[in-house]
This record gives sequence, structure tokens and C-alpha cells, in this order.
Amino acid sequence: MTRTRAAAAALALLLGGALLTGCGIKPTGVVESGAAAKVVVPGPGTKGTVYLVSADGRLFPVPDREQPSVSEASLLIRLLVGPSEAQKAAGLETRLPVLDLKKQGASAGTTVISDDTIGVGVPFKVATLSETARQQLVCTVASTDPRYQVVLLGPDADVGPARCELGD
Repeated sequence: MTRTRAAAAALALLLGGALLTGCGIKPTGVVESGAAAKVVVPGPGTKGTVYLVSADGRLFPVPDREQPSVSEASLLIRLLVGPSEAQKAAGLETRLPVLDLKKQGASAGTTVISDDTIGVGVPFKVATLSETARQQLVCTVASTDPRYQVVLLGPDADVGPARCELGD
């Protein structure tokens, strides 16, 4: 090895060591920030699912605690109450107006219109809802029986019938 190469190698080691130790950041211990958010994804055969909206705007299924679900009306109320704190922490939201159960709870419900059609009554306007909000209602209520098509019944209009259309 020539003297020039030896000097260059020594300089590189010296500068490299200085760069690694000269950043001024001191090591720290583990910083606790709370538990990770948990979301349960329904498996095949799950009957009764509330559909919330993920950060990317897609419908996200959240299975009902009761399996199979008690009723379409109970699922509807769970959807209209909005996501829980844990669901919000996981990045889930709703595109529907949040229902105040004390003031508006009695005005929301479901009614069977025919063998394959169910009506969903809500206390807010349905004609101006976004397509995502409509699909939240339709998919949540239809999750108890996939044969259902859903008619949204609002104080302003009746919208539908529609089927749950979960796109990729």
C-alpha cells in the first residue's frame, strides 16, 4: 500500500468516525404511546355487519357483537350512533349524520316492504347523501340477508331500491 492510499484510508476512518459520533442525538429508552388500535374484520358467514369508512374512503366491515345479529334495526342504530373511540383511533369514520339517540332514536328503523326489499327510515335527508353514505346504510342493513335490496326512507325522499355494491 502506498503512502497516499494509507493516508486516504486513515482520513476516511477519522472522518467516518466523526460523522457517526457528531450528530448530537443521544440515545433514549422506549417511549410508550399507548396500545395499538384494534379492529376486528368479519370472516365468511358473518351475519350482521356495520359498514364504516376507512381513511381511503372505502367501506370497512365491522361485525356486530351479536352473531348472528339480533336485527336489522339494531345494526342500523349502531351505524347511526357512529364509530366508537377505538374505531376512530383505528382511522374509521362515518359519512352519515351522527344520530342523537335521545332526540332522534325513535325516528330510525327498518320495515319489510316485500320478501326481498327492506325499508330503512332515517331522520335526515337521504336525497343529498353521498354514494358512500348511502352504501353504508344499504350494506349494513343488507348484511343480515344478502337477498335484501334496500330503500332509504327519509323526510325528503325515498331512494332506491339498491343493493350492497362493495367495489375494490
